[in-house]
Amino acid sequence: MILKNKLTHERVQLSYTEFKTRFAKEIQATLESYVKTHNNKPYFKANDNFESDFYFDLQWNFNHFGNSNWYIERL
Repeated sequence: MILKNKLTHERVQLSYTEFKTRFAKEIQATLESYVKTHNNKPYFKANDNFESDFYFDLQWNFNHFGNSNWYIERL
């Protein structure tokens, strides 16, 4: 996957494992934001498995629910 820094426009190519290791805090914060957003919607149940849904569309969710200087440009 290719990640790009919003501020410096630096590009980094990482494997999925390297991405999960290097951006563990950002992924966790983004996942919490995703869950919080979906729990506020009345048609979702609080016990739904949001983690699998989050990882299903990782690129969009990481880029839109996260507050990181990095974004996933391409998987």
